Amino acid sequence: MDTVLLKGKAVAGEIRQDVARRAAALPFDPALAIVLVGDDPASAYYSASIERAATKVGVATRLVELEASEGTERVASSIRDLSRDASVHGIIVQQPLPDGILQQVVEEVAAEKDVDCATTYSLGLLMTGRETFAPCTALAVLEMLHGHDIALPGKHVVIVGRSTVVGKPLANLLLRKSERGNATVTVCHTGTSDLALHTRQADILVAAMGRPGGIRGDMVSEGVVVIDVGVNQIDDPESEKGYRLVGDVAFDEMTGLASAVTPVPGGVGTLTTALLLRGVVVAAESAAAR
Repeated sequence: MDTVLLKGKAVAGEIRQDVARRAAALPFDPALAIVLVGDDPASAYYSASIERAATKVGVATRLVELEASEGTERVASSIRDLSRDASVHGIIVQQPLPDGILQQVVEEVAAEKDVDCATTYSLGLLMTGRETFAPCTALAVLEMLHGHDIALPGKHVVIVGRSTVVGKPLANLLLRKSERGNATVTVCHTGTSDLALHTRQADILVAAMGRPGGIRGDMVSEGVVVIDVGVNQIDDPESEKGYRLVGDVAFDEMTGLASAVTPVPGGVGTLTTALLLRGVVVAAESAAAR
């Protein structure tokens, strides 16, 4: 069987073009506030990459940098101010928050600006099928499938992972009565007995459990579509950096077995920033209509 490689670059490019067109049509610049607390290198790198991507599509950014020593209430107050600021249309609080800063600060993000669906309120709206933003990584799975003309209605989708960033919200998105949903969904996790029994039944398998190579070739059936959401750093002495990135799927074992598979890197992760910026434009469009 020929295995199709589901790359994200072209899909992300189409999303960025749509974002740029819609941003240009607004009477003001759509704006994203990025709240960065502490000095986590990965968060700082991601913040900078968002800023670069935003500039290219006409979305303004405001980086709000706070020291962890300023405390929970100072961080919460800053987020409340951004939620009240009419010139800000989207807010993202970079994770993980440093020790000493309570996760509760994220709840200060206004629902209409919660472009990555990080608050309990937004997640509740998503679960009940009401209009809201969705976590960008979960949404990227749907966009990847749609961008490669892989239909979802009637398919059995098995998700391995139950996080509030991917597994749980993705399950709810897939259950919606729509052309990008209407799937039958099974959610597995670390407590699932005989995981392979479930993964072999999948028409579409989504791996999002954070374990390098956790899904092996003998755990899937021929013809399955495999979406690998995992991004894991493993040691690699032969690499210039001393490490390399791999997914949750044993990629080489899918060749000739799966009908399609996403690479890591170059797959689902390629779409997340573009979708975040699309959310900002959607929020700005709603603000303009009010």
